[in-house]
Amino acid sequence: MDPSFIQAVVAPCFLLAGLSHLFQPHQWIRFFEVVRHTQIADLIIPLYTLPIGLVLIVGHNIWVWDWPVFLTIAGWLMTIKSSLYLVAPGFADWVLARNIAKSPRGYQIAGLVMTFFGGVLTWQVWSR
Repeated sequence: MDPSFIQAVVAPCFLLAGLSHLFQPHQWIRFFEVVRHTQIADLIIPLYTLPIGLVLIVGHNIWVWDWPVFLTIAGWLMTIKSSLYLVAPGFADWVLARNIAKSPRGYQIAGLVMTFFGGVLTWQVWSR
């Protein structure tokens, strides 16, 4: 699959998710509180992050020092995190119980990073 196609699809997802984290951190806190209280966060979170991570690894595994390497790194990190959640019971709950998952500022910082990289990568691929 063409890496620029993967970038054209995934980069706007990072941009929009980043903006959501930036402007609605309390909604994300509430979302992950609900997920945590299901007591199956180890299964729920990888349902979303593992497929995207694997698509990025398989279709966008580019290790060149340029903006798109962000997607490659993100893909590997999502796949590793999802794998840990699936094979280490309680790990997702432990992560969600930490203060960073309860802090609006933490979500806004993550949102700023995702918005920046998602914006640059979306602009790059869509302006061709």
